[in-house]
Amino acid sequence: MALKPKALGRGLGNLIPVNESKIPIDSSSESALREIRISEIRPNPGQPRKTFSEESLKELSETIKAHGVIQPIVVKELDSGYEIISGERRYRACKLAGFIKIPAIVKNVSENQSMEMAIIENIQREDLNPIEEAIAYKTLSEKLNLKITDISARVGKNRSTISNLIRLLQLPDSVQDLIKNGRISEGHARPLLSLADRKKIEQLAYQIAEKGLTARQVEDLVSNISEGRSSSPEKKKSRKDVNIVELENKFRKKYSMKIEIGHNQNSGKGKMTIAYPSLEAMEKILNALGL
Repeated sequence: MALKPKALGRGLGNLIPVNESKIPIDSSSESALREIRISEIRPNPGQPRKTFSEESLKELSETIKAHGVIQPIVVKELDSGYEIISGERRYRACKLAGFIKIPAIVKNVSENQSMEMAIIENIQREDLNPIEEAIAYKTLSEKLNLKITDISARVGKNRSTISNLIRLLQLPDSVQDLIKNGRISEGHARPLLSLADRKKIEQLAYQIAEKGLTARQVEDLVSNISEGRSSSPEKKKSRKDVNIVELENKFRKKYSMKIEIGHNQNSGKGKMTIAYPSLEAMEKILNALGL
């Protein structure tokens, strides 16, 4: 007995006209909505997004199982099968959900048009990491011969933002991986571009990731190296906030113990170090904390 294809999701007929609906689909138009077998579709090799979160795909898969594919993917027809222009996450989620077919809008476009549509659609979703976005801009520039001003007009971002992102691709691959994984930010990485020594760039990048340095500390580090000073972050004696000093004094008076409060105004994080003279004194603190 032949297996019946799985449905595209509850309520889908009310959302988009797939083949099960009574609405005829015009497959001859330049932008036709069809129901296509997933096995006939392939991802776009020029897709800017290279990493897909398994957890995110699983969540999307469950949503599609419950509510259907609300927004069709966009594909172009090849000599054999179809290639995705936009909607690869939905395509992957449908595969994960075990669907046999997926609603798709078929566009009759050239290879360059397909590439441009895929890249710009992904950029506008604003969830690419900085390296993926940089690669997307570089692809538009090199393969489609677009100037930075042209790219700026197409994606709605200023030229300096685009240029700065593309420059990140000059960093060593290992540093780019740290950016992709979110261990260091674009703001951390940008000052490193002024250094010529690629090994030093890698060392500093790992130092940033391990020590959680701020962008300002990175700028100071790079400045020190450029001027031939120590590459360790300078520990500047900054004036303590009066409220922190007052808290320390109150604690000393109440518990007769020294406390040191270190607070980072930028991140809002910090630590408290209590010096207790005896176990009895420690118990006093623990009791006060209800421990």
